[in-house]
Parts: sequence; C-alpha cells; structure tokens
Amino acid sequence: MSSLIKVLLLLVTCVFVLAQPAFVQAEAPSQPPNIIYINTDDWGIGKVPALKMDPASERIIKTPHLDQLAADGMTFTNAYCGNAVCGPSRCSLLTGKHPGNAIWRANRMKMPADLWPPKYPQLGQVARDAGYTTAGFGKLSAGGTSTPEEITECGWDYWLGFLGHIDCRDYYAAKIWENGKQIDLSANTPEVLKGTSLRDNGNGVVGEGQGTFIEDLYTDKLIEFIKTNQDKPFFAYLASTVPHGGPPGGMRVPSLEGYDHVEGLTPHEQVYCALLTRHDRNVGRIRQALEELGLTENTIVIWTSDNGDEDSYYKRTDTFDGNGPFRMMKRSLYEGGIRAPMFAAWPGTIEAGSTSDVITTQIDLMPTLANAGGQPITKEMDGISILPTLAGESAKQSSREYIYFEFYEGAKQQSVRMGKWKAYRKGGWDGKLELYNLYADIGEQQDVASQHPELVKKMKAIMRKEHGEHPIYKL
Repeated sequence: MSSLIKVLLLLVTCVFVLAQPAFVQAEAPSQPPNIIYINTDDWGIGKVPALKMDPASERIIKTPHLDQLAADGMTFTNAYCGNAVCGPSRCSLLTGKHPGNAIWRANRMKMPADLWPPKYPQLGQVARDAGYTTAGFGKLSAGGTSTPEEITECGWDYWLGFLGHIDCRDYYAAKIWENGKQIDLSANTPEVLKGTSLRDNGNGVVGEGQGTFIEDLYTDKLIEFIKTNQDKPFFAYLASTVPHGGPPGGMRVPSLEGYDHVEGLTPHEQVYCALLTRHDRNVGRIRQALEELGLTENTIVIWTSDNGDEDSYYKRTDTFDGNGPFRMMKRSLYEGGIRAPMFAAWPGTIEAGSTSDVITTQIDLMPTLANAGGQPITKEMDGISILPTLAGESAKQSSREYIYFEFYEGAKQQSVRMGKWKAYRKGGWDGKLELYNLYADIGEQQDVASQHPELVKKMKAIMRKEHGEHPIYKL
C-alpha cells in the first residue's frame, strides 16, 4: 500500500471518529478475513463441555470439535445473545439493533408492513458492502414468518433454509427453500417423516431416523459454498436449529451416537445429547474443509448461541444444568437467559487457548463485518467492532459503558449490564429495580439496590434513554 493511500485512509478514519464518537474504527486487515458465524438454537452455556460449568454435561456430552475450537482460539467470558428468545435475538443480530431499538422484541408471527422490512441494510447487505460474498443457512427469519423476498433482501448471495421459526423445528422436512424457491427433499418420504412432523400433533417418535437430516444438508451446502468462493472473501452465516425442540412429543436424529448405552439417560436425553454431538461433528467438517483448502489462517470461525437454555420440548431433563451458575433460562433477562457461550478461532492471529473478558453481544457482528472489510461503522449500528480483540490488539478495542436489553414475553423486562453491575426490572416503568454485583454474585441472588441509590437512579435513566418508542412494545 502506498504512503499516499495510507495517509488518505488515516484522514478518513480520523474524520469518521470525530463524526461518530461512540464508535472506534479499527484498522482493517489488508485482506479481509473470511468469516463463518455459527449460531446455535437454545444451546445453554452450561451444556458446553469445554466451559466446564456443569459436571454432567462435561462427563456425558461429547463435543470434541468444539473442545478443539476453544483450544485453538479464544473463549469469550462476557458474551451475550441478541435477546432472550429466538425471534428478537435474531432480529437484533440481523439488523444490528439492541433490543430497545429492535423491531422484534418478542416472538411474533408478523410485523406491520410499515415496520418490516427495515429501511436500513441488514447483515448480509452490510457484509456485501464490505466486499464479502454472502450465504445464509437455516433459521434465517428475523422474527416470525418471512417471505422469500424478505430473506433474499437481507443480502444473501445464496441462501438455504426456512421462512419461519416454526418450520425449522422439522429436522426431517419434506421441503426447504433455496434462493427463493421451494424444493423437495426426495429422501424424506412420507414414511420417513411419519411421527417427526409438527402436523402429527404430538404423536412423535424418539430415536434414530432415516432420510435427509437438515443440519447435515446445511453443512454440505456451506462446504460447497466455501469451495466455490475460496478465491474471494466470503461470509457464511449458519443459523442452526440444533438443539431447539423438535415436533411435540418426538424427535429423531440420524444416530444416537452411543448415548442409548449411557446409564440413566432417558430416551429424550439420548436424542438431545446426540443432537449436540451431531452438530459438533458438522463443525468439525467445516473446519476440515477449510484446512484442506488452505483457508484456515484467513478464516475466522465464531460459534455461539441465540439465547439461554430451554429445559422443555423433547429434552425435559433432570440430568443436565443448562445454564450453569446463571439464574433462569430462555425468556428471562436474568443472566441465564442472555449469557452466551462463544468461541472464535483464527489460527495464526488469535492466540490458541486465550480468553477475552470484553463485553460483547450479537449486535457486534455487523460492525465487526463492516470493520473487517474496511467499511465505516454507521449510526444505524448499535454495536461495536470486536475485530481488534479478534486480531490480538485488545489495546485498540472500543469499550462500551453498558449493554441494554428489553423483552416482552410473560412480563415486561429490562436489564442493563455495566461493568460488574447488573440491573434488572420486571413490570415496566413502575417495576422494582433489582441490582446485582456480578463479580461477587454471578447467580444474581443478592439484591443490593438499597445499598446503592445513586447507581439505581443511573440505571433507571439508562433504561429510559435506551427504550425506543414502538407501536407494539410499550413499557
């Protein structure tokens, strides 16, 4: 790069920083790294053996490829989901908006036409603008049920998946959408599908199945996408549905992976564990493809989950503690509903076996992509780029004073994480604010609000400031 170009880039960066003081633009790599972002579904942080938060998970669940991903890369100890349940979490991720500004703030089938789709670029388009060829796989809707056009307009050059969040729960579906067209999965005959469909009204079966397993198909197509685009920067988003509950009363996987021989596991627990191991194998397949193509050192692989654990559906269990030391689970803004497992590997750049305590949420993916491609972090993006952390330049990492959540299923909830402090409120503006010191009380058991009146006042002000007006979601 010539000296003149370097000077011009520096001037542009300075102007941007002055104009947008909330964001710090890290220097983009000379060649944008490929990025593969794997977002699992309801995989509670306690059930990740590499994190050693639940003895039963560590002892029983086999995830050697995720163990290796953690060993090869960085573990984020303060990672958060987009929100506390599927739709709102994915809306925040795909639009870059925190839950107080997001369009979906609870699961909902449809949004009024004047609200969705948004007028600003979504994740795929931001990646395109940053120079990436893009692909999306799996649970691609930002909220409830989308049209094929809405998913395409997110910015995917190629996509394969389902239009709605309910459809995704069929792991052996008869049809799937590819680039806006519905296609048949010929191996999934009515005989194969019997007992595994949502339309069977709970008369499902538990055990091993035949046919095309959707998670395997996503992986096949993702690897095909990598091979096709290996000579140019690519971004692939795998929105896996593992291990979200399947059809009511039943679930099948290609193999029980030996869990049917583990003493004490119920049939539902066997299937649940097998789902995790099957997904783990697919992560290994993706990384192996990168290795064979010589792309490992120029590809960031990030693995995480969309919200906290859900101890229901087909996997009702007393064996595992899905959220480890954290309080509550999916659909709660206590830590158990929004803390996420997160690993990132970038061999040759990220130090193997390292950890980061940077506070990050899924809204940070969009500005990180923009930053990696040398594009500005715009005012529409509520997150920060974590590229400096990924690149081993933590001294250049932007800091944030706090992160904010709000959620509207069951009760109106708000929360703020600010350093060691966590504020939680249920019931809207009139609800009682609880305050926890997470450094001393990770389980949020000791409410110390009465001891810190000025901090409580500040937290309430943040909640007022960050709640964006919405015609449906009101506090």
